[in-house]
Parts: sequence; C-alpha cells; structure tokens
Amino acid sequence: MTALFYFAAAVEMVVGISLLFSWHRNRTQAFARNLGLSFFGVAGSILMFALFQHASAHSPVSLLVIPALASCSLYFLTSGVFDLMEAPLRGWRARVLAFALFCLMVSVAWQPAALGSQTAVALIYLCIGLLATRVLRHKSRPHRLIGPLLLLLAAHPMISASGEAQAIVLQFATGAVLRTALGFVVLYVSLDLSATESLHASERFARLTEYSLQGVAIMTTNELLYANPATLRIYGADHARRLTPAFLEESTPAEERQRVFALFPQLLSGRIERTSWEGQRQRIDGSPCYLHFFAYRVRWDQQFAVCLMITDETERMEQNRALLHRATHDALTGLPNRGALMQRLHEYAQEPAAHPHLTLYLLNIDRFKLFNTAHGYSSGDEILKAYAQAIAALTEGVGQLYRIGIDEFILTTSLPADAAPLQQLEQQLLARLQRPLQTPLGEFYVDTSIGQASYPADGALDESLLRAGNAAMHVAKRHPGSNIVRAQASFEQGSSDMLTLEQALRAGIRERHVYLCYQPKVDAASQRLIGFEALARWHRPGIGMVNPQVFIAAAETTGLIAELGTLLLRSACQQQARWLAAGKACVPIAVNVSPLQLLNPQFPRLVLDMLQEFQLAPGLLTLEITESAAVENLDHTCAQLRELRSGGIRIAIDDFGTGFSSLSMLRNLPLDTVKIDKALIDPLPGREGTAIVEAICKLATVLGLAVVAEGVETQEQAAAARQAGCDELQGYCFGKPMNPDDAVQLLG
Repeated sequence: MTALFYFAAAVEMVVGISLLFSWHRNRTQAFARNLGLSFFGVAGSILMFALFQHASAHSPVSLLVIPALASCSLYFLTSGVFDLMEAPLRGWRARVLAFALFCLMVSVAWQPAALGSQTAVALIYLCIGLLATRVLRHKSRPHRLIGPLLLLLAAHPMISASGEAQAIVLQFATGAVLRTALGFVVLYVSLDLSATESLHASERFARLTEYSLQGVAIMTTNELLYANPATLRIYGADHARRLTPAFLEESTPAEERQRVFALFPQLLSGRIERTSWEGQRQRIDGSPCYLHFFAYRVRWDQQFAVCLMITDETERMEQNRALLHRATHDALTGLPNRGALMQRLHEYAQEPAAHPHLTLYLLNIDRFKLFNTAHGYSSGDEILKAYAQAIAALTEGVGQLYRIGIDEFILTTSLPADAAPLQQLEQQLLARLQRPLQTPLGEFYVDTSIGQASYPADGALDESLLRAGNAAMHVAKRHPGSNIVRAQASFEQGSSDMLTLEQALRAGIRERHVYLCYQPKVDAASQRLIGFEALARWHRPGIGMVNPQVFIAAAETTGLIAELGTLLLRSACQQQARWLAAGKACVPIAVNVSPLQLLNPQFPRLVLDMLQEFQLAPGLLTLEITESAAVENLDHTCAQLRELRSGGIRIAIDDFGTGFSSLSMLRNLPLDTVKIDKALIDPLPGREGTAIVEAICKLATVLGLAVVAEGVETQEQAAAARQAGCDELQGYCFGKPMNPDDAVQLLG
C-alpha cells in the first residue's frame, strides 16, 4: 500500500514538473503553471497521507497540513481550468476562492467520517468538470477531453466508499491514472498552443515581410536563405535564385566589398550584435541604386544567419543630389554658382601640392541693364544663357565657368599666368567676344570687362583671389570694349581705400567733421567784396584733410549727398544768420548743389523753409549747379530752378565751358549767373583764351546773365577777364577759402 502511495506521488510530481517546464518555455500559458502546481499539491497530499497514515485522525497533519495541501491543489486546478477557459481568476476573486477552499477542506477534515472529505473533493471536481465541459466544447479535441477527465476524477473517490483495502488501492490507482491522463492532455494542449502560436508568428512574419516595402533577406556567408518580394523588387530580380552571393558581391563597389563582407563572420559569431552600412549598389539590369542595410543575427532553421533589412534610398539620394545641384548651380544657365566656386577653392587649398597654379578671370557684362531695359528681362535671360554657352564651349577642357552674379561670371583654369596656352586662351576669349551672340531674339554684341588674378601671385585660394580679380575688373571697366586687366596690389588697395572712405564719411557727417570754408568773390571793376562761395572741407580724424572732389564723389556714389548737402546748406544759412546778428554787412553766399539733390521734388521747399527758419532774405543765398546737373533730367531741373527763383534765390551755373556747354541750355535754364571754369581762365591773358572768354561774356550779356571768372590767380588774369567782359572775379588772387573767423574780417 505504501509503495503505491509513493508511486502515485512520483507520477504526480513528474506530470507537474513537465507542465512547469512547458510554462517556462512559454510564459503566456499560465494554465500550465497553475495545473502543474496543482499536481504538486496532489503529490504533497499523497506523501503526507503515506507518511502519517497511522497517525491519529486528530493530529495536526490530518487536521491542517493535508487539508492545506488539498486546498492548494484544488485552487490551482480551478485557476488553471479558468485560464484555459480564458477567464483567469485575479485579485479578490482568487483570494476568496483560496480562502473558501482552505476553510472547506479543514472543516471537512474535522468530521469523524472520511467520506465527507472525499465527497467535498468530488463535488468540486464535478463543478469544475461540468463548467470545463461546457465552455471548452468549441475548442480543440484535447481541450474537450479536459472536462470529461475532471468528471471522472469527481467520480473516482466513490470507489473507496466501502472502506475496504482493495477499494482504497483501486481508488489511488484510478486517481493516479486519471490525473496522469489529465496532465498529459494539458501538456498536449500546451504544446499544441505553442505550436499554433509559433505558426501564427511565422504567418505574421511572412505577412510582414511579404507585404513590406522594406527588403528583408536572410543570409549566411555563402548562401541566401530567404528574400522577400521587396528585396527582389529593389534588385530588379524575378526570383531569389538570381540573387546569388557572387552577384551580391559584384554589385558592391570594390572599395567597400572587403569591409562589408567582413562583417558577416562577426555577426554570425556574435562578436557584434548589429551593424549598418549604406552605399551605391547595382541592380540585375546594371542600373545603379543606393541602399541602406541594417544587419543583425537571427536563428534560422537550426543555424545562425544574418538578417538584412534593406531600404531603397535611391529616390532620396536623387532628391538630395538634385537639391545639392540646385544649391551649387545657377538655375538659368546651369553653371556652378559662387558656392560651388568657394567649395572648389577650399578643396584646392587642402591639396596645394596638387594645385600649384590657378588663374581666375572675373567677367562682367558691360551695360547689361540696358538689355533688360530695352528688351525686357526675358530677353536678358536669353542673352545670359547664350553668353554662358558660348564661353563654356570655348573654355571646355581648359577651364571651368561659374556664374556668381546677375551679370558676372568667373572662369578658372590651372594654366600658369605666364604660360603661352593661357595667353592663347585670352586671345580666343577676346576674339569670341567680338562676335555676336545668337539668341532666339536675334544677334547681340556684348562687351565684357575682365579682371585676371592668379594664385599664388595675387592672392590665396579664398576670397582674396576674388577681390583681386574684382578690383582688376573695375579697372577694366574704365576702358571701352572688351578687355582684360591683370590684377595689381594697387587696384585692390584703391577699392579698399574707397570703401573705408565711404564708411568714414558716414561718421564724418554724423559727427559734423565736414564743415565750410568761404572764398571771396569781388567786383571785376572795383575789386570790392560782393559775395562768398561756401566750399566743403573734411578733416578726417587720424588722416587729415580729404580732397573735396574725392569725398563729394563718394557721397554721390553712396547716396549720402542729400544728407551732406542739407548739412552744408544749413551750415551756410546758420553762418549768415550769425553775421547778421553781429551787425555785419553781409553779402550773398553761393552754395553748390548736387544733381542728386535736385531729384528730390521737395528740394525747393526745403531751401525756402531753411531761409525762413534763419530769417534770411532770399537774395543772400545763391545756388550753384553744374552743367551735368542741368543736362540730366532737364525738364525736371528747369521746374525745380524756376520754383527756387520765384522765391528770390539766385541761380548760377558752375564750371561752364568744360562739359555739355550749349547756347540752348543757357537760353532755356532759369539762370542769373554763369561761372566760367578755371580751365578757360588759365590761358589768360593769351589771345585765344581771351577770345573764348569774350565770346562767352557777349553771349551772357545778350541773355542778361552775370559772368564770374573762376580760378583767377594773377592780376594779369584779373585784368584780362575784366576787359573780356567778366562782371565778378574769384580765385587765389583775391583770397583762398578761409574759415568763418577770417571771412568775417572782410565784411564791413
């Protein structure tokens, strides 16, 4: 009998361990764990019964230990069956069930009749069996066996109801067989579910890979085990057999081949877990593609293999290349742009030994704005395209053409600056520029100013070389037609000096470093003071006096002339007001006006308001304009001058005789005075010079204009000018430009 008990306990233990092993392989199968623990509980109950079968019925083992083990077995059995029914017991329900079963088994153990405990166990098995039979009837066949086996277990305690020894042996044997059968059925269910889950996982993997847009391939070092449709599509193959290891190796560029295929042994051995690489590959038809690979180790058919996730980046790379091309090339002409030029210079600078020489030509199309103005911007675009094509075709093979601005191009060549081929290239370039450009709109002749700069003579492989070429190009613009000027240090220094001058002039105007000096004008007959000309002077801090012609030209170039002119006009009016306040007998002051000031429609009102502000009579102010100012926008200038004259302000034309002098201009402009330029006064008292001055004076007399001789330096010139008909004289003979403190001494 005892041996039977031990055998039954051993069987229960084996079944329980099997179920726990099954659960350990698949932790999602909680029913296998719970039913395995239930078998452990049964084994424990049998062992306790076998060990203490001769103990008193009221011993602790009989009253507590065995009922506790039995209640645990029943609890885990119930919980496992509910897990199989997909209605797991959790939380308070599980705790209530465990407590109820423990109380039930303990209370039954205290009953004097042994039949009570067997009846309670049988009822529990019956309830669980009926529930399992009903709920699991639509499951698989192994599932459907669990309910009937539980019902049989519910019936088997009745075998020993007579209490005879043989009946008890039969009961234990029957229970052991039924529980073993139940355990194997549950074990089969566990394995079946695991296989089903594995199958579903395989199907999911197949679906994921079969319909994935990303390529998936399984490889060893010398064999392709699997390739999904995306992989075949990426490589342009109709079957995986086409993707042989030899082809995959050949499709990899030679410079990458050794590095990439050396990764496979490292992945297969587990030395690296995962890695990635990318690069250009070749499709079956020979066309290029750009692929990204992500690789890691997997187990495939009882061996380790490498899983490759392949992403086709060809479209992205083409887009990137297109974006890079747009960023580094001109959209109109297709030529590389300034960014590409600077990148190329940077690359050359990194390898100076490979690029010992570089000659750069900066080409600027002369008067290109006229093409746009005359024919429209679309025509200008056609000219630029034809120009770029012509120069690029001429220099193909010997240089690279870039477009760096609207009408500016740069040609670079590795020919040394003093090489005969370079001189030949220059001759060909100038010869081509002498011929017309062919466009859909017809033929156009285009002049180009070209500045040449060479590395290393004129600058480094950076912006300094461009600055040298640009300075030389601006010098070339001083000459008519297409021409080439080679860079010199003085060119760039001049450009730098001019830029520095312009910046300093802004500060000079703001800080009032520009001021007026006054040069006297005298009556030709009596040499009595009759007026002053206000002349601008600039004392630049740290530099000294700046030539007025230089900084006035800079002010006109930068647009500062309006601000500077207003400053000088205000300064003259303010000085005149001070002299009047001091009781001086003031004379008119002549102030020069730039052509750009006359473009302002509000200029006459600005002058008249300033006279009113300082309470000056209009006759105390004369405005001098140059011939160029009169010729540019003649109708507008006439209207401005008439408005000023109507306000009582005198108008004089300055430097007459050197520019666009014409009789019609003197007749049409609202003038009061003509100032003969110093260049016509210098020859006096020579016969020819005197005759010219006499002609101008006679003409002015007919038109009712006063005449001023400028630049009179000697008494002989003064006498000759007076005899020729000049009314007023001005020059060093009568006084140099002087500061206000000296000028006031001449006033009565």
